[in-house]
Formats: sequence, C-alpha cells, structure tokens
Amino acid sequence: MSVVVANVSKRFVSKNNSVHTLDQINLEFKQGEFVCLLGPSGCGKSTLLNIIAGLEVATAGNVLLHGRKVSEAGPDRAVMFQEAALFPWLKVIDNVEFGMKMAGLSRQERREKALKYLKMVHLTRFQDCYVHELSGGMKQRVALARALTLDSQVLLMDEPFAALDSQTKTILQSELQRIWWETKKTILFVTHNVEEAVILADRVIVMAANPGKIKKEFAIQLARPRQPESRDVSYFVADILKELKEEVEKVAKAEFDSDWNIKKDTILSDFDHDLGSGL
Repeated sequence: MSVVVANVSKRFVSKNNSVHTLDQINLEFKQGEFVCLLGPSGCGKSTLLNIIAGLEVATAGNVLLHGRKVSEAGPDRAVMFQEAALFPWLKVIDNVEFGMKMAGLSRQERREKALKYLKMVHLTRFQDCYVHELSGGMKQRVALARALTLDSQVLLMDEPFAALDSQTKTILQSELQRIWWETKKTILFVTHNVEEAVILADRVIVMAANPGKIKKEFAIQLARPRQPESRDVSYFVADILKELKEEVEKVAKAEFDSDWNIKKDTILSDFDHDLGSGL
C-alpha cells in the first residue's frame, strides 16, 4: 500500500505564538518499502508521522493512502511509539489481543493471531506473564506483536527503540529486519540514530530544521541483514552525518544563542589526570 505526502505543512498556533513545524513536505513511500526519517530535535519528524497516522491534522496539504485521502486514524495504519503503552493489569497475550478485540474479532481468531505474532517476536513462553515481569526490550516486542496483529499494510514507528540499552537495541533491529522481510509491510520509522537508520532502511530521509523540510534522501543499497560493525554501514553513516551535522548545529545555535561554540579537533582536558604538566 503506497503512501503519498503531498505539500504537507503544519503550524501550531496558540494565543501568543505560532510555530511553523513542517513546510511543504512531499514524499512517497512505495508498498513494502522501509523508510527512516532522520533529523534534529524539533524538525517535525514525529509530527509528520502523526499526520500520516491520522492523529494530527495538517495545516495544508494532504496524505493519500493508496489514493485515498487520510482524514483520521484507521486500522490500515498501525502505530508504535517510544513507550510500549501496554496495560499492566492484562497478561501479555491479552495485551496482544486487545486491538483485535476492539475490532470485533472472535476469541478463537484473536488467540490464533496473537500466538502467531508472539511466536514471531519470540515471546510465546511469556504469554501468561504480566507487564511488570518483562524487560524493556520484551515490552517493545509485545507492542510490536500487538501492532502486527491488526494486519495493517503500513506500520508507523516513532523511535520505538530509543529508550533501550545498546545490546537490546541491536537485537531488536535485527528482529525487525527479519519481521519486515517476512511480512512485506510498508514501514515508516522515525529515529535520531544515524546508524539505526542505515541498518534498517531502504531509504533514509534527512530533514532540515526550523521549519522541517526534506533536505536530502539516501538510498541504502546494502544486502540484509545488516550489522553495525559492517564497513559499508559505516560508510553510509559517515556520509549522512555530514548532512545532519549542519542541521543539528542550527538547532544548537538557536537554543544556546551566543553561548554556542564548537571547535574542530578540540581535546577536552581532564583536570584530575593532568599528566605531564609543568615538564
């Protein structure tokens, strides 16, 4: 299912202020494509994702899903956030079944699909556990299984691994590559992490800040599965960082004003270990 973002702009207006968050965004996500949105804080990545999800309304422009205008949230787009947003009073299996229950599926059908996707995320033996018994990575895998059960053609993911430790994040990045390959879903993934974007995406879209615009697109033509230690991954990371650095510095200068200063090749001194001074 293709997604087209056509001339989308967004302003947040309050009584005393108006913030121009997105400015004429034009993008197309092909069916089965994995795309990562990358950019500095405040560039509108999550806002754009929410507009595609139907959770926010664009000030101007439209989002088309398979040629049909998006006007509200719907079961054709599953959303996964940074927080797992699980119900602590429900067991894992019941959390996974929740969306299907709201959609009116029968108990037998819910159970079969829940077990199918729990197996896919390797959590079958934890189906009767409660949320507090799970690690952070396991909670996100439960949230992913729940999103997958809706059989949505589009999966929207807003920094789902950001709060996880490095080892868990690496495991889940590998798992998500496998699941995407098996399900053939269209995935739009928001991240601040350049390496994560290169590991996961067919295309990485770098956004400029203030207001958010599309700065540059990178086609990541590497075989899967991709590993962080790969030399090819490192090459793309370095290339994308060159584009991203300028935007990050713009945001920093705006936040710190005249206090902001960065020098190349600066070595920070540790005054507790000032070896050799005075020689």
